[in-house]
Amino acid sequence: MRIKALLAAGFELGLLITLLTSCAETPAGPPVTAPLTSTTPTTPTTSTTSGTPETSGPSQGTGPLPAVCAAQSVPALCVTFNLTGATSVTGSNWVYAEIPDADLPDSTCPEYGASTLESDTPGLPKVTKVIGSQSVEASFAADKAGDGAGIAGAEASGSLVVDDVTYEAEDGEAKLDLNRDGSGKLDLPRLVGGSGSLSGSISWRCIDPK
Repeated sequence: MRIKALLAAGFELGLLITLLTSCAETPAGPPVTAPLTSTTPTTPTTSTTSGTPETSGPSQGTGPLPAVCAAQSVPALCVTFNLTGATSVTGSNWVYAEIPDADLPDSTCPEYGASTLESDTPGLPKVTKVIGSQSVEASFAADKAGDGAGIAGAEASGSLVVDDVTYEAEDGEAKLDLNRDGSGKLDLPRLVGGSGSLSGSISWRCIDPK
């Protein structure tokens, strides 16, 4: 009986040790990891200006047109006077671009410029306008026919009337430049009139139709 009791006690002790050992070796499970934070790449903000292209204004030249000059239904010239002397004629105004050759189209400034350069009398169309505070009438043309190319420093003749006083260019003094875009310039070192003389320049830019 004593031996059986000892065997039973030993068996129970072994079972207890096995259970304790089994609990101690149970794996703790996979490590807990923090959830990934979703990061959305930041797209740089691009500033876009959707401006409307400028469709009015001169077809050549730089800077804005004088306020008095505006696009018309056909090519026009913005003519600027800068003359001083017996009186002062300074300012701008617009005139229609007269096409010398009626057989040529006149829908754009380059077409006007081309027809002017092929004309028998290339120059500045007649201007009858108020410039500044003066009533002005002017007309100048080269002393030779055009050849289709640009004109630089050609001798010109013509006259300028300012408030009923006429000033005329002396022989060989007035010089004319014309460009294929319809622009041009008159250098006027001396215009002689009844009340003295004027000097300066008249320049113009072509305005394409609106």
